[in-house]
Amino acid sequence: MAKLLFSRYTITSGGQYKEKFDFLLNGLKNEASATYRNYVYRFFDTEVFKYEGKDYIAGHLVKYNPEDIEEVVDESTRKLRDENLRNKVEGKARFIIDPSSSILMFFEVSNVITKNTFIDKFCKLFQQNHGNYFTQFYISPIKEQYSFIEKVRSFKAIKKIMITLFPSNPNFADRWKSIDERLRRNNINKYKEIQENTKPESQIIVDEETESKFLMSEDGYGKSDATGINEKGEEKTISTKDSEKIVTKQIPNDLEKAVDVLRIVSETLQDIVNRTK
Repeated sequence: MAKLLFSRYTITSGGQYKEKFDFLLNGLKNEASATYRNYVYRFFDTEVFKYEGKDYIAGHLVKYNPEDIEEVVDESTRKLRDENLRNKVEGKARFIIDPSSSILMFFEVSNVITKNTFIDKFCKLFQQNHGNYFTQFYISPIKEQYSFIEKVRSFKAIKKIMITLFPSNPNFADRWKSIDERLRRNNINKYKEIQENTKPESQIIVDEETESKFLMSEDGYGKSDATGINEKGEEKTISTKDSEKIVTKQIPNDLEKAVDVLRIVSETLQDIVNRTK
């Protein structure tokens, strides 16, 4: 079984574009590449397909080695020898995009393409395909509802809160509708907030507005971090980007077609879509 992770993407661009779907596809072209520790990352197999009347995009983020050396058997000499092997694929992480709800689903490849590696390289490649300077691509994992707030409430004292939010597209939930509308009304495409308490005998009070911002980030429209004192008296920082409580789905390894993956996860996907209307 393979683990499929659910996230939401946000695109900000200084340029003008009329067709969002085409703009998204252009960001997934095969042209850009990213190199890290002698490995190259690139998009492959990008395709558009339909499922229940809607357009989806699928593809692979591939990690490969431009120059590798493999030990092989030389039958003519009956000895072992090293042979140069070019562009050996180390791993490929399939992704599926639902453009109508800005949801990006992707697989982790254990010990090869981790969640953080996928997010980092995906964003860099997309931005490179659009010239870097005018486009920013952000990916925010979607949390199980209320899981972050529950963890914040477990702190004995809250000392610091950091929140980053992006306006929806627009697909808001009732709890954070007013915050989302304010961002879009004031043309804010990225919002940051820091709350801090340095007094030893007091703590931050999390009010309803702050909780609403937490919920917005849990739904994939940003990121929240909180630092506090836990039950053991230790200082700990938690984040909506932590792997724990991210919405995931176990998928059989032998599914070759993206549409087959979508059939299995359609109920989970719809549950996430229903969180924002």
